[in-house]
Amino acid sequence: MSRDDSTERRTDEPNTDRMARRNFLATAGAVAAGAVTTVSSVSAAPGDVAAAINAGGSAYSASDGTSYEADTAYTGGSTSTTADAIADTSDDALYQTERYGDFSYDISVPDGTYDVELHVAENYWNSAGSRAFDVSVEGSEAITGLDIYAQVGHDAALVETVSGVEVTDGSLTISVSATTDLAKISAIRVVEAGSTGGQQPYGGTAWSVPGRIEAEDYDIGGEGVAYHDTTSGNSGGAYRSDDVDIESASEGGYNVGWIASGEWLEYTVDVGTSGTYDIAARVASPSDGNTFNVEVDGTDMTGSTTVPNTGGWQVWQTVDAGSVDLAAGQHVVRVAAETGGWNFNYLELTSSSGGGDDGGSGDPQFPDDPGNLDGRSWSNHWYDHFDQASLDTSVWVDQTGNGHDYGVPGWGNGELQYYSTDNRWLDGDSNLVVEVREETASDEHGTYDYTSGKLVTQGNFDFQYGRVDFRSRLVEGQGLWPAHWMLPAGNTSWPDDGEIDIMELIGQEPATVHGTVHGPNYSGGASIGGPYELDSGVFADQFHVFSVVWDPDEIKWYVDGEHYFTVTRAEVEDTGNDWPFDDNSFWLLLNCAVGGSWPGPPDASTTFPQQMHIDYVRVMKEQ
Repeated sequence: MSRDDSTERRTDEPNTDRMARRNFLATAGAVAAGAVTTVSSVSAAPGDVAAAINAGGSAYSASDGTSYEADTAYTGGSTSTTADAIADTSDDALYQTERYGDFSYDISVPDGTYDVELHVAENYWNSAGSRAFDVSVEGSEAITGLDIYAQVGHDAALVETVSGVEVTDGSLTISVSATTDLAKISAIRVVEAGSTGGQQPYGGTAWSVPGRIEAEDYDIGGEGVAYHDTTSGNSGGAYRSDDVDIESASEGGYNVGWIASGEWLEYTVDVGTSGTYDIAARVASPSDGNTFNVEVDGTDMTGSTTVPNTGGWQVWQTVDAGSVDLAAGQHVVRVAAETGGWNFNYLELTSSSGGGDDGGSGDPQFPDDPGNLDGRSWSNHWYDHFDQASLDTSVWVDQTGNGHDYGVPGWGNGELQYYSTDNRWLDGDSNLVVEVREETASDEHGTYDYTSGKLVTQGNFDFQYGRVDFRSRLVEGQGLWPAHWMLPAGNTSWPDDGEIDIMELIGQEPATVHGTVHGPNYSGGASIGGPYELDSGVFADQFHVFSVVWDPDEIKWYVDGEHYFTVTRAEVEDTGNDWPFDDNSFWLLLNCAVGGSWPGPPDASTTFPQQMHIDYVRVMKEQ
């Protein structure tokens, strides 16, 4: 093998801060102090529908079976319609009509307790801050400063649920008023909530395991049932209006703070498959010596887990809390503070066994395993061997289109492909296949001459530090651009919060791959990286293992276990730049682009279709 350890600098990388839209979206407005309701950006719990109105529109039967009646029971406002396609919903028509202005609804329902869904979409403005409005329910201000675009962007569905609304006079009153531009609602759905004294998942749906549990979305049920907090009132004043202290988190969303000894929070979870699950917690603290434990169904499953001194109240670190055996079905998870003085952002449960071929031995098999990279012993933290019947969508998320829906036409780099779910599948032989084709695809933004596939773990799986392996067979040819890479979790910006490119290849150089980092003042043309070149053959001929070892102060790149490039904190900081690779956990991406400013467009020599095969992806931790 030959290699070149010199620093590589190149131009025209995508502007990924606009690409990374969070999948877990918290409500934009704060719940008013003293309100008896809670608000979430998820649909209500399943229950009898007491009323459903298609605001500004005619009667409509939704994909979930709800029958919405034509707009009725309103006072004030005007109506409008759009023909725009609406993302993140199967019911475009429900979001293509609206009542706007200052208006109210008085909806006849029997006395009782309800969850009230407000369906909205921003189909006019293209920037945050252009529209904001307040919502009152039953005379209490429930949502303030709702900015639809800030949460989900343009032409995308958003459901805001106001839970635990008490109706005592046979009429449910909903009033809206604008703070910027005009208020709007596309549909209203009122669902019976049942008794407010019982415990139920926040927003009505149990957290899926494997997956992430956001700290602020503890169950509904109140003090002593769903949580225990030693002080009255929400000291942070954000998100919810009970006694749990919630504030905005530096890495996006919210966290629970002001934690005191003896406090606890409970979460209803739904385990998809019986097995062993690793537990990790995202925490912050300015001091050492703090601890917590995790209980399942009333039993302490982890013992004391230490919260280290992370460097501050909003300096986040992921800690390992051990593992737990869980049977399929619903469970109640409790996070219990043994001491105070720390902040809690989220809990993550990942399968200890993952997918994969165990060769009949009970242990997963990883062909071409590079072994103890960097002279260290490693154990599996998470992996996907792609040997299931279908893609694990609890982990992998498709990003589709040409980037317009994410605010980055051409994915910020002049790329030519349209990403489609039809271009990726599992082949039944333990491989994920991503096929790039020369074919026409169209959407409301334009027509494209190529299609391909892109998968990310954003919102479902991320980690901080360790080793990552991709065993892949790539593609070749002018204009093709396969990549395996990582972006930071949370409300982050590019390039300031970093990007780690595990492997990139431009098809006209089929025997060379590149490992790269991007950060503040060293992105695009100033990115820092190095190439690796095969002595013979090309990367489309056979599988190779592409690896990184990520430590707080250093990142190393490998191909088939051979080290070819290193970047260190000291090297970056010696040039006067910041090192963002110890600030956040990162999530994974894999894709095969066509065109773009770096590889250029395909030409007559480029062969279509071509397939990128991924045998396995795994994340490992040092033993």
